Amino acid sequence: MVNIVKRSSVVGASLPGKGQGKVTARSGASMELAGSARESGMTPLELMDAALAGCLALSVRIAARTFGWQDRLVSVNVEVRHEKAPDAPSRIARFDCAFDIEGDFTAAEREALVAEAHRVCTVGNTLETRVEIRDVPAIPDGE
Repeated sequence: MVNIVKRSSVVGASLPGKGQGKVTARSGASMELAGSARESGMTPLELMDAALAGCLALSVRIAARTFGWQDRLVSVNVEVRHEKAPDAPSRIARFDCAFDIEGDFTAAEREALVAEAHRVCTVGNTLETRVEIRDVPAIPDGE
């Protein structure tokens, strides 16, 4: 029997009047929030790039399993770089994604892994759509 464990999808950011902020997930993970290049931690844009890179790397593993190639996958590294749009409103215009997939794969199989990773990556699929952002009074515990 499969034991399904749910993890909270709620993440918050806090910023004191002075000093460095913090990003904390209800799952328990946390990191410093960098408000400038001199501060440690990640900036919000780096967090977005990291979310895409992480999702794509995990999605390559899912793709390898889907194709029955999981035993051939040695490792996967994904680097993401964003480019800001030159005009208003402030936003990202493009993400460049570089995949380094180690394992005994042909060029066509690597392309298939990357294509399937993009197909199943929740973060990438979300970034490619117009998603609703809404304000709510609070997000209850347990969600």
